[in-house]
Amino acid sequence: MSDQVLGMLSAAPLLDGVGNDLIEQVASAGRIRLLKGQFGRIGMEEMSKRLFFVLSGEMRMLRVAPDGQEHLIQRFGVGEFFCLAAVASNHSCNSQMVNAGRTELMYWDHAVFRQFMEDNQNFYSNILKQMASQIEQEREMRTLSRCCKADVKVAAYLLHKIKQGHCLRKFICSVDLRPISLTAQELGIARETLSRSLQRLVKWEGITYQRGTVQVTDIACLEAVLEEEECRCSCSRDF
Repeated sequence: MSDQVLGMLSAAPLLDGVGNDLIEQVASAGRIRLLKGQFGRIGMEEMSKRLFFVLSGEMRMLRVAPDGQEHLIQRFGVGEFFCLAAVASNHSCNSQMVNAGRTELMYWDHAVFRQFMEDNQNFYSNILKQMASQIEQEREMRTLSRCCKADVKVAAYLLHKIKQGHCLRKFICSVDLRPISLTAQELGIARETLSRSLQRLVKWEGITYQRGTVQVTDIACLEAVLEEEECRCSCSRDF
């Protein structure tokens, strides 16, 4: 296995503190898959049997609603594992993945990873932590989709990204929204609606926005948008 792949696995939170020997074992047990072009799919059945790691490109988790429509749940970039819950629980992942352009993946059968979990307590603890983190992220995105006002969705989404660690330096945070159409789909709004909400946040001096990238200059401004909505909903309940 190449030094580059070993370095990527070593940097993954899932393998933090497990030791170089185990990282090398994990790397040696993995297999490589290349997805070319657009919309190469990994179905629910395979997702429920294998764990994947993104070496290059991007993968998008989709879930099919009762009406048959596909909804974007989460995006996974370079250096991320996806569908950890199926490894730990031995249940179906209930999702399918679609690649965004040329994407290279490493994958393992669940039985291989479970053996590593049994042999190393730190590894097992890391998997539980990462699984909890991914579930929390998915829950937050579902909550965002239920917000009524587009401005609230956008402000909450930016705060969510900041929480994930998108800050460039102490008081200025950068969030890349590209492709804009996909971010709008994540939020359940039209692209034009997203653009108008961003422009309002610019007018309120909470952000600057150029070519798909947001610089958050005033986190308090974004929080105020959420607080105003919470207050409005609270007042509505009172009456």
